[in-house]
Amino acid sequence: MKNVLVIPFHDWRKIIKEGFRTRDSHFIESLSAHKNKIRTVVINRPITLLEIVATKKKQKISGEILFSKKGFSFYKINEELYVIDYISKDILNHYKKKHSWYFDAYSNKEYVSFIKDCLELLNIKNQHILSQNIFAYKLVDALSGTKKIFDAWDNFIKFSSYKGIRDEIVNGYKEYARICDFWITNSKDNISDFKSKFNLEAIHLIKNGVDKNRFDRQTRDLPNDLKNIPTPIVGFGGKITHLIDVDLLNEVIAKTPNKSFVFVGQILDKNIFKRIKKTQNFYYLGDKHYDIYPNYVHNFDICIVPYIVSKEKQTGANTIKVYEYLATGKKVVGTRGNGLEDLNDFLYIADSSDEFSELLKVDGEQEKIQIDIDHYSWDSKLSKLLRILKE
Repeated sequence: MKNVLVIPFHDWRKIIKEGFRTRDSHFIESLSAHKNKIRTVVINRPITLLEIVATKKKQKISGEILFSKKGFSFYKINEELYVIDYISKDILNHYKKKHSWYFDAYSNKEYVSFIKDCLELLNIKNQHILSQNIFAYKLVDALSGTKKIFDAWDNFIKFSSYKGIRDEIVNGYKEYARICDFWITNSKDNISDFKSKFNLEAIHLIKNGVDKNRFDRQTRDLPNDLKNIPTPIVGFGGKITHLIDVDLLNEVIAKTPNKSFVFVGQILDKNIFKRIKKTQNFYYLGDKHYDIYPNYVHNFDICIVPYIVSKEKQTGANTIKVYEYLATGKKVVGTRGNGLEDLNDFLYIADSSDEFSELLKVDGEQEKIQIDIDHYSWDSKLSKLLRILKE
């Protein structure tokens, strides 16, 4: 049995609360369900009780507690999946330092020691380490691993929300370049940026994928909050962030009054959402758990990705939602960038609001070829990572 330690970006409680919908959680799900029985140990993001209360998460993780002491807990989720958790009492520093607090919290000596005790309890002596968290580089350096891999999904240097700690982010990348055997990333733009900035040689492209079990082309139930919305429906499913081209979106909605524009997902940038004109044909239905989200995509008539095209504002993203849209067989219309050009055979790319709205006016016309869902599945992405490890 192989052993893999995974350090995801997202907190395990958040993953359970919202569903396995992010890149890190998809890798964890695929690893723990692999036919070769890969024992997967998740090293969870440190958290405080203040954050647990503020985000309305459960304090205790569902699973069998194998070992615990001083705020550290070791959970067995199933035979192939374990979670090491750390609830810190350092509330004041977490509040003051915000994101920068995690750099030191991950490398807390007692947490590192507890992690090693948990591995000893499972009799794990040889393990690969897959870190998907820029804040955890000190922890990765402190742990031993047969191979150390950094998943540099997106480029955090370009995130405006992290501009106050940009120097620390850059240092994290430099350290990962020093301590890791190789990197993987989700976009060609990232490979170019990271190679030139951090003198990387071993960096591999593993794009995002789709959960074929959730997004097959079978008919799905119509959600109650879609029943009274006039069709045809132009749908967007994903986080509302700085990536959305609000000006383009507003123009497209105005030019396409005979269609309903339905948005489903978290609002991460309130200013962006505020700028979207709330016309009579615009509907925001809130965030949806990943287990029911496919029902919405299946009941959209056309799916859209109205993202910014400015290279300065893009963050090396390779949006997961596009693969999910395409897996349902829906017509997809988007803008250039964020990996959409590489999928040109399967979707429509618009370079202006006029082109975008014209493509939406033709109901159900799908001249593009259908994707091979197996080729783009998360299992296939994991298989590529495992092949690289063998090489």
